[in-house]
Amino acid sequence: MNDSRTGDLFDSEPAQPEPKQAPEPAAKPQVGTHTATEEANLSDLDLALADWARRHGADRLVARAFALASWAVAQGHTCLALDQIPTALMSTANQAALADALAASDLVFVMDAKAGEDTPTRPLILENARLYLQRYHAYETKLAERLGALMAAEPNPVNVDTLLPGNGLFAADVANPNATHWQAVAAFAALRHHFTVISGGPGTGKTYTIVRLLRVLIEAALSDNQTPPLIALAAPTGKAAARMLESVRNGLDDMGADATFDKQRVEEHVPQTARTLHRLLGLTGATTRPRFNADNPLPYDVVIVDEASMVDLPMMAKLADAIRDDARLILLGDRYQLASVESGSVLAEICANAGVNRFTQKQQAAAGDLLAQPMPPANHRLADHVVTLQTSRRFNADSTIGQLAAAVNAGDEQSVEALFNAGHDDLVYHARSDARAIGRLMDELAEGYATLVEATDPTLALAQLGRQCVLTAVRQGPAGSETINAGITERLARRFDFNPLEPWYHGRPVMVRRNDYKTGLYNGDVGVALANADGPLRVWFEGDHGLRAFLPSALPAHDSVYAMTIHKSQGSEFDAVTLVLPDYDVPVLTRELIYTGLTRARERLSIFAEASALRRAVSRRVVRISGIAARIASAN
Repeated sequence: MNDSRTGDLFDSEPAQPEPKQAPEPAAKPQVGTHTATEEANLSDLDLALADWARRHGADRLVARAFALASWAVAQGHTCLALDQIPTALMSTANQAALADALAASDLVFVMDAKAGEDTPTRPLILENARLYLQRYHAYETKLAERLGALMAAEPNPVNVDTLLPGNGLFAADVANPNATHWQAVAAFAALRHHFTVISGGPGTGKTYTIVRLLRVLIEAALSDNQTPPLIALAAPTGKAAARMLESVRNGLDDMGADATFDKQRVEEHVPQTARTLHRLLGLTGATTRPRFNADNPLPYDVVIVDEASMVDLPMMAKLADAIRDDARLILLGDRYQLASVESGSVLAEICANAGVNRFTQKQQAAAGDLLAQPMPPANHRLADHVVTLQTSRRFNADSTIGQLAAAVNAGDEQSVEALFNAGHDDLVYHARSDARAIGRLMDELAEGYATLVEATDPTLALAQLGRQCVLTAVRQGPAGSETINAGITERLARRFDFNPLEPWYHGRPVMVRRNDYKTGLYNGDVGVALANADGPLRVWFEGDHGLRAFLPSALPAHDSVYAMTIHKSQGSEFDAVTLVLPDYDVPVLTRELIYTGLTRARERLSIFAEASALRRAVSRRVVRISGIAARIASAN
């Protein structure tokens, strides 16, 4: 792109020669002009959009608004809040004049003033001091309307007796028999409604609940001589979809001990595959319009989506749009986990708007004995559609990791520090994350990963990768995953005498970073490269039907994976996790990031972090600016 664009768009008018005179107080910045520093904080894409606006009649201030609306989406927001624009991006004087400039522009549709007009088609939408790119306004509106329609459907009758703990489906809680069994309540809500969110942390039994829900739906249809519902299982990534399918199969096996359960009969109607949302909706790289939509809805009676916290606004809107009015949409996820990498934090906003296990009087009456204790009634129906599971089977609330997760979620810095300093065997805290500490860590990790270079059995090598992992907050820098991966590779190369610059060597672990439907490898899949005496090196992955081997040249885009970012680890779990945070502040350091990283560990957690960086992270939350919650409340 030609560099002249920035000077035309955002620079002050060219200075004219003036006679020298005595210095005067600094003048206020001219409205509509922008400094070089402000420009430097925007991407080429942001500036290109502003350039388009200028060529279509926008003044400099409105053109800047186009750039900032694009910048906001890149930061994960769905819109730009006019009262929260950083002064590094727009001066105070320009911010004061922005609303009037937008209202006067033919490129901006102001919802407040023109609400009676037809659906806006202008490229910017201004609504309640939130500025949207038109597409993202449409996504928010469409999602709220579809969820509102699903929630407005008449509730289905539910036989509560079949769900009561101890009656066959859900095991009674021997330790606390008088407590509400939230897994049974979640199944009740999903049976009762066309839209349900089941939220819960690691090991709280989301899949356990879903398997029993599917059993109820299938057995009820068969007992009435009806065709069982057509069910779809999906997730944002291929790796998450594969784990979901494995969990469902394991859940069916676990119920096999129940004498009243005809596993074979039910299993015939449980999906044999789980797909990515892209594949479910028929999205290809050639278009953003999916094959399945409101005009051509999905054929399924029940659509269940796992790891829903990772689903961004555009994808969630497309998914909701493709659900039939008479079908069920069930979202599974952890409301406290990291939001999607792209724009929006849909699951978190839905859950925050609903509260934690607060139902209306009608729902409480319908649930009957499922609710062991009475609760104050909620005054909005969204609360009936969200159930938060309470008890983790991976680690209980009294375990060190369980206590740490709760303290991080609460932003309780003192409790977090107390746990780190208590000397627990399953929690080790290293109060430094500088280059020297990271170097010692890489020395230790290289010793552990030496067994991969010595491995001959791909099953054992892959099992080792599933037992331990290094998680980082960032990709680059001294504490980044790229640095740690390179450092471990160099140390192994010295020990085993291979060239660390060569892309492939025996024992190299890799993670796929792009879905590839031709090979059946998906973003997040982990494999290991092994050579043998009979042929060239192969990269081994676990598949649905056992081990699969590929030539390195056949793999989609991939990276070495001694360490990975916390974002990449979502949905995974390991026996032992080493969490590495940078010794400098970065915006991604939030309590959601720390929570997501630490809850990947089943048994042991080690943390390398400066105390100040850790405190900042625990005290800071992910803030995604959007109007999703307000729209859902309005649709409610």
